[in-house]
Amino acid sequence: MIGKRLLAVSFLWLGALGATACSQQDAGDDVIAGGTALAKCNDVRSNTDFLERLRKSDAAVRKALGNGTANAVAEANDALDAGDYRLAAATTAKGITTEPYGVQCRVIGGLSPWSVRALAFVADDTARSDKQMPDDTVTGFGRRYNATMLADPRYPYADVCRALDKAGPAQTISDNPDMGIVQPYGFAELGAARMAYGLGAAARRGSVYDIGVLVERDKQDVNAPDMFGLTPLAWAVAYHRWPAAEALLQAKASPTGAVCQSVIDRESPLQVARLMRWYAMIRLMRPLVTEDEFASLRQKPRWDDASLSEFNHALTELKERYQRILKRQDFARHDLNFQVDEQGNTTECKMDPASVSPGFDKELCGLAVEIVRWTPARDAFGTRVPESAKLLVGFGGGS
Repeated sequence: MIGKRLLAVSFLWLGALGATACSQQDAGDDVIAGGTALAKCNDVRSNTDFLERLRKSDAAVRKALGNGTANAVAEANDALDAGDYRLAAATTAKGITTEPYGVQCRVIGGLSPWSVRALAFVADDTARSDKQMPDDTVTGFGRRYNATMLADPRYPYADVCRALDKAGPAQTISDNPDMGIVQPYGFAELGAARMAYGLGAAARRGSVYDIGVLVERDKQDVNAPDMFGLTPLAWAVAYHRWPAAEALLQAKASPTGAVCQSVIDRESPLQVARLMRWYAMIRLMRPLVTEDEFASLRQKPRWDDASLSEFNHALTELKERYQRILKRQDFARHDLNFQVDEQGNTTECKMDPASVSPGFDKELCGLAVEIVRWTPARDAFGTRVPESAKLLVGFGGGS
């Protein structure tokens, strides 16, 4: 039964985050993690008082679920009062989902542990939105909790998470990697707007006026990430709101995202634009990042794992055939250097340094060209480009 398989997932991530902070040098509020002062991250996850409140709240829910006294409606209202907008979710072998508890959240790449209150582990087939889970203690609590959260006007993420019966058909993403994702985050049809929902909601709606009020009057931080890790600029990009993006950039919004994010993070505004293949927006933001940051968006060719395994088997057989010759050299590592075109085809192969056998080298390159398949490289705009690639092989001596 699900009720007997309660997890402490929500509590584990909080504990891990605290442990990371505590394991670093004692620097008061400026606890160092990964080289960045958490207190300067403008992220609620760096607020230790807030984290402690979440820990206590989650522990109380776990205890109440265990003894059968949990009140979903009361817990949801307590969470809303505290500004805790996490929904009940289940963990599966494939990730985290709110669907067993009646909600669909549209977040490319899936939900993070931080953004939910994970109640239980469920099998992947049980977690499907078209399959009804048994209404046991935990499932019933999760459904009522989420329904209460979504029905309350204080819940600010109705653009992102909705009841299954109101979510509509799931978004289809093209198998063609050259096609941009039209809507990587949130629902295209927006819910009711409230100024209290902040800059993210204003950005999703493209409301330049609301953005101006929230920045000038309310002094809201244009680079503060929300529960999903997105800044207002990332939301403006995700909803294709050019004027809102311009307004946020003029207000010093960063194309790399929050203070503790980098340009390669999935939630950074530049990466969102890249996912969408919105080249004009990338060009707009490019002058606002360093050349090194922009260059870091480039993707090298990536080998296909199955083809690499096949190549390794072929390499083993080739080394056995040339064993007597290869024993003449000491064991050494060699680079197989490739040129890969825009389609992922290998156009050139050269081994460096060469082995004692030119025939072996030629056959080895021939096998690599024939067997290894590549995902083509992409430039900072996400466009396919020719690029070099490398594999490391070792042989010689008794190998």
